Amino acid sequence: MDYNRFFNDIFFLILDDEMDKNQYPIWQSFSFIHNPIQQLIKAQDLLNQLLHEFPKDKKALFLKGIVQRNLNFNEESILYLLEAKKEDYYLYATNFYIAEYYIHKLKFEEAQKYLKEIEIVYPTNKRFLFLSILVSLELFDFDEAKRYLNNLYQLVEDKKVLELLSKNLQITEEIVLKTTNRLILKNFKLRSFNYNLQLKTNLITFYKNFADIGVNFNGINCFIMALTLKQITLYPTFHNLEIYNVQTVLDFIDVDKKGVQMLLDDIDFEHDFVKNYHEYLEVEVLMKED
Repeated sequence: MDYNRFFNDIFFLILDDEMDKNQYPIWQSFSFIHNPIQQLIKAQDLLNQLLHEFPKDKKALFLKGIVQRNLNFNEESILYLLEAKKEDYYLYATNFYIAEYYIHKLKFEEAQKYLKEIEIVYPTNKRFLFLSILVSLELFDFDEAKRYLNNLYQLVEDKKVLELLSKNLQITEEIVLKTTNRLILKNFKLRSFNYNLQLKTNLITFYKNFADIGVNFNGINCFIMALTLKQITLYPTFHNLEIYNVQTVLDFIDVDKKGVQMLLDDIDFEHDFVKNYHEYLEVEVLMKED
């Protein structure tokens, strides 16, 4: 078997050079997100042959993990990614995918562990910083979330999402700091966890609707977008509670054959959301009276 020919054939079947080249710094010129399903299946077949001959090859294990993930076989994907990481601790490209898998599983502490390893070598990588912001917010680790937000703010031109995350971080932090009743605080945090569980349930139907019309896309990336939408639409005004909640947030995700994107222009951030902690309290009072 010609190892290099096989590996290169697989690599070019699954690469996508239209994505952000800074996303996965080990493979600086490539990322692997949206692919014709026929190419993924062909790559999968070649990888099976390659791994039969070289079962411990870290590159083949890594690419098999990517192919399985892009086919939405996430439980198979993580096994190959963890094995690739085991074969080469310094293959930090795997850390992104492993962390994203654990985010999708709502295991944020585990995701944080793999993100921390990236920080040692690639502290200014934009994908690392953004994932670290989301994980820190979900863990109610406000100081870390602020640190990552500040770092990423210096690196990106479009700051809209970061500013929205920062505003809601301030409100959430005030809620946590000013809630002295432990039971109420526990229920507040539990609401966040339950929101995530319901979001995953809703995504199952969401995926199926697109799969039925033959559109293949990366489900984990879609969940991370949904989690982002959750964080930036956390505190609607009383009159907009029905528009922005776990039942409706997926309406602001668009999937087509070119990719997945958030429809941020469809959201009225100026008028539909509270602007501070005191406005949030007013909404809470109205909800109790309703």
